[in-house]
Amino acid sequence: MATVFMKWLETTPGRYDRGIEMLTLGRLDPLRAQIARQVQPGDRVLEIGCGTGTLTALLAERGADVTALDASPHMLAQAQKKLAARKLSERVTLKFMDAARIADEFAPASFDYIVSTLVFSELPPDEQRYVLTACAGLLAPGGRLLIADEVIPARPLSRFLFYLVRLPLVLLTWLLTRATTSALRDFETLLAQTGFRVQVQAAYLGGSLLLYAAAPVAEAEAAPPVAVEQLQRRVTLRSLLTDLWALFFRIIPPYPKVRPGLYAVGEPDADAPVLVTGNFDLTVRRLVRALDGQVDVWLLVADSAGINVWCGAGGGYFTAEKVIAALKSSPLAEMVNHHALILPQLCANGVDGWKIRRETGWGVHWGPVRAADIPAYLAAGRKKSEAMRRVQFPLRDRLEMTTVTLGFYGLIILLPVLLFWRSMFWPIAASLVGLSYFYGVVHPWLPGRDGLLKSIPLAAIALAGLAVYTTLWQPLPAPQQFNWTLGLVGLSVFSGAELQGMSPLMRGEQANWGWEAVIALVLLLLYWLVPPILGWR
Repeated sequence: MATVFMKWLETTPGRYDRGIEMLTLGRLDPLRAQIARQVQPGDRVLEIGCGTGTLTALLAERGADVTALDASPHMLAQAQKKLAARKLSERVTLKFMDAARIADEFAPASFDYIVSTLVFSELPPDEQRYVLTACAGLLAPGGRLLIADEVIPARPLSRFLFYLVRLPLVLLTWLLTRATTSALRDFETLLAQTGFRVQVQAAYLGGSLLLYAAAPVAEAEAAPPVAVEQLQRRVTLRSLLTDLWALFFRIIPPYPKVRPGLYAVGEPDADAPVLVTGNFDLTVRRLVRALDGQVDVWLLVADSAGINVWCGAGGGYFTAEKVIAALKSSPLAEMVNHHALILPQLCANGVDGWKIRRETGWGVHWGPVRAADIPAYLAAGRKKSEAMRRVQFPLRDRLEMTTVTLGFYGLIILLPVLLFWRSMFWPIAASLVGLSYFYGVVHPWLPGRDGLLKSIPLAAIALAGLAVYTTLWQPLPAPQQFNWTLGLVGLSVFSGAELQGMSPLMRGEQANWGWEAVIALVLLLLYWLVPPILGWR
C-alpha cells in the first residue's frame, strides 16, 4: 500500500521521507540499510528512482560510486540538498531521466549493483520487462540487482488485509493526485524470464513489502511469445457496465484502464500507420469504435495512469517520457518498416514531440482532434483540414461532462446534506443538478475561459430566477431568502469552477481551488455573522 500514497508524497518532496516511513510502518529503512550493507567501497552502483536520496546517501557513505536517476526534478533537488548536507556530492552523479532510457544512456557491464526501492510497482508490465532486461545487460560479471517493492501477498489472509488497507489509500491518493499505482504480481517469474536468478532476502508487512536479490544467468527462462492483441468494436455486458460507470463516476478510482502496450486494429501490416493514445479504457474503446472496419492501424497505448490524453498531458501523466517508454518496451520497431507516430492533437499541451524525435528517431505527427476524423486524415496522407484542427465543445459533450462531474462532486455535497441536513436534501439536489446542467447548456455564451469568471453571470441568472420565483409564486421570509441567496451563489461558484476542467477550451483544470476556498469561507462567515446582526436568530 506504500506506493499508492507515495504518489501524493512525490508531489511534496519535503515530506516524502516522513510519509514513506509512516506508510511502511518504518520497514523501508531496514530494507535500505540491508541493501547498503551489501555494497563495498569502490562499487559502481546505479539507483533507479532515487527519490529524495535517502538510499543514495547510504550507498555513498559506504564508499560506492553512485549514479542515481529519477524522473522528478523536485525529488532530485531534495536529493542534491541531502547529499550536500552530508558532504557526499562528489561520490554521486544525479540524473534526470526515465528508467526506460538506461539501456541508451549507459554502456554494457557498467555497474556492480543496480538498486531500486518502490519503483517497479509504478511501471506498466511491458516497461518492467524492458527495464529488467536492460538491467541484466548493464550489470558487470558478478553484479547483482536489488529491488525492494510492494507486492501482492501470496497468503489469502495477508492478501485480504493488504487490499483492506490499500483501498482507502487508493481513494485518498486519487483525491490528492488523480493517480493510483498497482502492486507487483508474479515478479519473481518476470525476473527469471528477463535473465535473473532471484531470491527473497527480506519480507515485511505480511509479505507485501519484499527485498529481492537477483543475479544475471547465462540463459533466461523462456518468455511468453510476443503476441499483439487485436482490438475490435464489441458491445458486451462489461463494456456496458464500464460505460455506465464512466458516465457517472469516471473520475473516481479505480479508473477503467487498458493495459499499456501494442495493439492491432484491423489487419495492419508493416506499412500501416501507428497511432498513440493513453490507457483510459473509454478513450481506447471510442478510438477503436471510430477505426474498426475503417482502417488497419497499429495502436500504441502508453501509460497515462488511466486518464484521458488531454487531462493526462496537462497533469503530467501523459508525457513524452511515457510515450518513449511505451515505444521502447513494445515490439513496434519489429512490426513496421517506418518511424512515424501519430499522436492526438489534444495531448500537445504536455507531450514534447521534439523530445520523442530526438531520443528515439521516430517522427511525431499531430492527428485530428476527434477520433472520428482519423480515417479521413489518413486517407488524405496525414493532412488535417481546418475542421479537423478545431476544438469544439458541442451540447452533447457538454451534457456528458456535466453528468461526469456531477457523479463525483454531487456525492461530496449531497451525502453530508443527506446525513446532517436531510430536510434540505431535495432542494439542494435540485438546485445543484439544475444549475450544473443549465451551465452546461449556456456554457459557450458565458464570457471568459475561466470557470470562476463564468460563475458570476451564472450566479446572477440563478439569483434572478430566485427573485422571480419568490415574487410571483412563493414569497420567502428574509432569513430564508438570505440563506437561498448564499446557497445559490455557492453552488454557482462550485459549478463554474469545478466544471472548468471539462473542456480544452477552458483555461485549465484545478486552477481555482484556492479561490473556491476563499469564497466558501466568505459565504460561511456571512451565514454565521449576518443573521445575528440583523436579529434573525
